[in-house]
Amino acid sequence: MSYGIPGYDAWKLATPWDDEVALTVQFECRECEAYHEDHDAVGSRGLDEVIVYCDECGAENYVDVGRD
Repeated sequence: MSYGIPGYDAWKLATPWDDEVALTVQFECRECEAYHEDHDAVGSRGLDEVIVYCDECGAENYVDVGRD
């Protein structure tokens, strides 16, 4: 998610006190089973999963982002 600001991600990565990064994830909702492709999310460097909300039912979902 870049909030429509050019260079947002580069600026966020340049601030050492803030580890927030923009991600695009795919997931199937655990409640209504709706599939979401190219869903924008915000995560933290070093975490293995992000929290996203279903556009259809609003349920909270945890998505593995596959970091090692």
